[in-house]
Amino acid sequence: MKKYLILSAVAIVVIALILLRIFTGGGAKSGPAGPVKQPAVPVEAYVVRDTSVVYQVATIGSLRANENVDIVSEISRKIVSIPLKEGSTVAKGDLLFKLDDSDITARIGKLTVEEKLAETNEARQKVQLASGGLSQEKYDATLSHLNLLRAEIAILKVDLSKTEIRAPFAGRIGLRNFSEGALVTPGTPLARLQDVSRIKIDFSVPERYANDLRTGAAISFTTDYSVKTYTGIIEAVEPDVEKATRTISLRAVCGNSDGSLVPGASVKVSIDIRSLSKRLFIPSPALIASIRGYDVFLVQSGKAVLRPVKTGIRNRFSVEVTDGLAPGDTVVVTNLLRIKPDSPVKIVKFD
Repeated sequence: MKKYLILSAVAIVVIALILLRIFTGGGAKSGPAGPVKQPAVPVEAYVVRDTSVVYQVATIGSLRANENVDIVSEISRKIVSIPLKEGSTVAKGDLLFKLDDSDITARIGKLTVEEKLAETNEARQKVQLASGGLSQEKYDATLSHLNLLRAEIAILKVDLSKTEIRAPFAGRIGLRNFSEGALVTPGTPLARLQDVSRIKIDFSVPERYANDLRTGAAISFTTDYSVKTYTGIIEAVEPDVEKATRTISLRAVCGNSDGSLVPGASVKVSIDIRSLSKRLFIPSPALIASIRGYDVFLVQSGKAVLRPVKTGIRNRFSVEVTDGLAPGDTVVVTNLLRIKPDSPVKIVKFD
């Protein structure tokens, strides 16, 4: 009987415990669930510091010969001789084309004979005038005729000189456009002559750099057909701004003694505008565009803090921050799309 009572009591206790567990929801689930901890976002960061940089402007330009001219004839004549060799280097004054001068030479010969006769008459009448055997009027007529012949000969000699087309400066001659026997007219290009001993570089920069451009400043440039970097000096700056493009045109010069630079080629120009010291620069990817301008994320106590900033000049890789940051601030550079204000972050790399 006593044993039966003990078993009954144990059963009652077990049943009570089961009922208690059912009504209390299992004990472990009796309270509300605790907050889930957000994992930290891995990011790369940049520590803001005073920076000294040389600010550059990159643009596209084109090469020009130092001197460039189309060789033309001033008169309509037939070509009788072409002493030039295509693609060769010529000196100033070298004969390039010879035009037909037979009629001019014949007229000069005729007038020369008449000139000699007129000179003889003038000398004879001058003696007669001195002795009183000739009037002043008749002598003046003879002298005028002599001077007229001399003037006509001078004019013909000018025409004769135009039948010899010579190089106006030393340079490299291009391809000729006519052969011997061709009839040329004034203004028709016969060939092109270029002085490539030095090269001009023409390019433009935005008007905001107007106060930073000076003659004598150095530039560097590269071409698509060479790995070499060339240097030049700004020779001239256009005094006004091009209204259509809001740019300023410049011209620089560069030596070309080896002939490696070809007129007409395009070049990539880089100009050292100015040196900047004690400025705050951050990587360009750190900027976040917003309605008010730009923001950045700072890392403070392991969390991302959104900070508005004002920017200044920029180049391909970095941008100047003029307001909103101080030396020592840590700026988030990567994973910006995964970050929100107060998000936990973990810096995996410093720049």
